[in-house]
Amino acid sequence: MTSRVKTVQLASIPLLAAMAGYTYLFVRQQSRYKTLAEHQQALIDRYATGYAFTNIPAESPGFEDRLAVIYGFLPEVTFQSLRRLVSDSANTERTFLPGHKKGGTVSYEELHHLAPQVVAFYHAPGLRQWLSSIIGEPVRPTPLNDQSSCSLLYYTQPGDHIGWHYDHNFYNGRHFTVLLPLINENRTTGQLSSAQLVVQTKDGEQTIATPPNTLVVFEGAKVRHKVTPLQSNEVRVLLSMTFCTSPRASLVKEVGRRFKDTAFFGLRALWT
Repeated sequence: MTSRVKTVQLASIPLLAAMAGYTYLFVRQQSRYKTLAEHQQALIDRYATGYAFTNIPAESPGFEDRLAVIYGFLPEVTFQSLRRLVSDSANTERTFLPGHKKGGTVSYEELHHLAPQVVAFYHAPGLRQWLSSIIGEPVRPTPLNDQSSCSLLYYTQPGDHIGWHYDHNFYNGRHFTVLLPLINENRTTGQLSSAQLVVQTKDGEQTIATPPNTLVVFEGAKVRHKVTPLQSNEVRVLLSMTFCTSPRASLVKEVGRRFKDTAFFGLRALWT
């Protein structure tokens, strides 16, 4: 009996060690996020109100199919100010899920340090108000610890793509994906890259052209979509943003979001 008790006790040591390690990383990360939240507010106060949205049409496009596309979204000066912040050869977190995804990402947390004006753009009141007018109800940014809230997506190597999928909603309210291509070109021809955004609609598959400065807004949990593979000597870099009607989430949804984020940002997403 004593031997059996000792065996159980010994077997529990790795589990206890893992729990202690996770707790340490979680507490440490929470402290970092408190500092990051203060930094975020400072950069929002400094930059967010400076973004102009004068090219926005008086009548917003319809959102009946949970999808809207606006070409030439930003004034050229505003768009170029964003474009200059982004390198087409950034040190990204590359992921490869065979049969589904291949590409690079710069997370929300990293953007606070690498391109703070991009984070400020995400929080710009004009952007939020305009998106709310498209969707038909007020939206707000998703939380700071959601690494996909505001990120850069890099398609820079042949074969970079993402297969058919939905953007799962991990919040109690509605959840929306907003894409703004910053770079999209074939370096040889000067034309757009061969990577195409394809969405599934009630009328079948629809290919959406995404030249730079095209805003694509869709309810990702309802609109199935994919991006076709990139070819040689091409690059496609997008600003990806998520908004929601309520940032609250159940514990189950919160855990699910963290596991989802490991596909883009590695195991560290588990304790953000």
